[in-house]
Amino acid sequence: MAVGLQVRLFDDNLTSPTLIDDLTDRITNLVFSTALNGGFKQATFKLNMSFDQAWQWLSREGRRGYHFYRFVIYEGHEIVWEGRVSNIKLNVTGANHGIMVTCLGYWAATRDQLYSDDDGSRTDWTSGSGHQIDDIIKELLTSECPDISTDQSNIAAGSRDLAGINLSDRLYPQDYINRLTELSDDDGSIWFFAIWENRVPYLFKRTVTAVDWAIYLENVVDLTLEQSVVTLRNAVIPVVGGTEGTTQTDTTGLALYPRREIKVDLQAGTNADTQADSAKMKVAEMASPRQQQGFNIVGRIFASTAANTGGRLEEAPLWRVRAGEVLRIQDLVPSSAATPALDDLRTFYVMGTNYDADRNLLTVQPDRRKKKLTTILGNLGTVQT
Repeated sequence: MAVGLQVRLFDDNLTSPTLIDDLTDRITNLVFSTALNGGFKQATFKLNMSFDQAWQWLSREGRRGYHFYRFVIYEGHEIVWEGRVSNIKLNVTGANHGIMVTCLGYWAATRDQLYSDDDGSRTDWTSGSGHQIDDIIKELLTSECPDISTDQSNIAAGSRDLAGINLSDRLYPQDYINRLTELSDDDGSIWFFAIWENRVPYLFKRTVTAVDWAIYLENVVDLTLEQSVVTLRNAVIPVVGGTEGTTQTDTTGLALYPRREIKVDLQAGTNADTQADSAKMKVAEMASPRQQQGFNIVGRIFASTAANTGGRLEEAPLWRVRAGEVLRIQDLVPSSAATPALDDLRTFYVMGTNYDADRNLLTVQPDRRKKKLTTILGNLGTVQT
């Protein structure tokens, strides 16, 4: 495993956790990932051990084993990844005994309990006004997600009133969060949600005001930049409950390409202003040929908060890179791009990462546009040292 990481297992008491085991010296095949929406997504690893030790992990005869125990990866005192034990598989190959373990980040805890605004003291979002996205998400987490931290200070405030939105269907908070982040704010921003260190939730808009990570062409091999118009759409029709709203178009996209339309289904009760916001955001994202990025990086990665202005670059461990950050290939065209911008050529918004601790191999999905998770995972490129 990569030098510099420590791995520990705690019980499921999130208030006063008990350390069960320090796995640092025995763990192998450790791989962990991040993605949007979600934050910490998945970690897998292997432990070689005797049958007697393996039985402690497994649930049997009314004993729960280590399922839902808290799994944490540290760099010193800083949390690199955390989640809870989900799958435990006993693996026997000849004389070798061990377990294969899968852990899911606390994003998975938003699928523990169901939410409906018809229940008890829940807010009736169809009634009244002043219902911003942050108000709704805070109630979802508070009412149905006890494993998520009560620190909601990183849930950014929205400015568009979602008055009238109907959340009466009994769904998981995760389902509603995914639907809500498909809506835009009145400034056309794209929303993302993540749960990071100490199970703290974050709601934030995609921004590119500074470069977080820089790489150079001398460390890049097999770089492919492919533009596709398969998903290009320059006219978006919002649909709520089978009723079409006002079509939003992209003037430049219509001038350059044939008119290409798409319908976008929105949450029941989405009002006209929010429909327009969401359709405008969607058409702005889809009106140009999509760039498909796939490249391997062999070498180093550098951290910087001012890479765009000639600021100091410092080499950093690959495992620190996470979804929601901005990565730039410093010496790739266009050379005239002096400030951070999602230029589809050298500056990218990181949508997903996957780090292999045994090989010190980081897989990054850089993508300026929001995609479904299945597409994100299917398009992963490779970053390595």
